Amino acid sequence: MQQLESAALPTAHPSSARWMRVSAAVALCLAGPAVSVAGVLATGLSGTAAAVTFPPGFWVTLVATAAATILAAVLAALIARRDALGAIPAALGLWFVVGVGAGIAGVKLSHPGLAHWGVVVIAASVTGAAAGMVLAARGGRAHTPPIAS
Repeated sequence: MQQLESAALPTAHPSSARWMRVSAAVALCLAGPAVSVAGVLATGLSGTAAAVTFPPGFWVTLVATAAATILAAVLAALIARRDALGAIPAALGLWFVVGVGAGIAGVKLSHPGLAHWGVVVIAASVTGAAAGMVLAARGGRAHTPPIAS
């Protein structure tokens, strides 16, 4: 008769290392789209309501937003692996809602800069989530170190 080594049963409570990986994934995905807000605040947003003017080079910030969001989601997937399948859509889903709100507000206020920002945040959230989730799904189960006896 052949004896088979059985794999350790998964614990009911996730380990602290797993929580740290998931927390890092959420923090990365929340910070990625924030690049767009940081540039506007640092370069001087001026005016109120419909008279708001965006600084020159705002489109560069929008492109950087999309790139930073995708990069953040990919890094989150590499850090948390399959555990990121929940973290990535949750974090980027919040930014999706912000983008929809900004897009609607931009259209209602007849403010194209705000509407464009909302569309870019929506697109960055969707593409970032897609890229990160595909990578996380292929990554396999998050590595747990063997228990030394």
